[in-house]
Amino acid sequence: MPNEPADTADPAVLARRQALGRRLKELRGRAGLSQAQLALAAGMNRVFYVGVEGGRRNVSVDKVFALADALGVDVADLFRDLDSLITDPNPS
Repeated sequence: MPNEPADTADPAVLARRQALGRRLKELRGRAGLSQAQLALAAGMNRVFYVGVEGGRRNVSVDKVFALADALGVDVADLFRDLDSLITDPNPS
């Protein structure tokens, strides 16, 4: 379901969303942008963006490209080494 809240998602999907959110926060900080500034530059609602960065919202491919453009990075940079940011959804 598009933009489904993370609390209804599979734990592995949730972990990936959270990792992407951590990467977005890192890149946003490097760019010196607030959440509101990045959301505006990417053409999205600030509240929705906060949910994406917090790993609670699912983002479309179109918005992924818009975020990369707003951050001045390649789309690949959003996902580079993302596995290193994923926390185990099922710790032993």
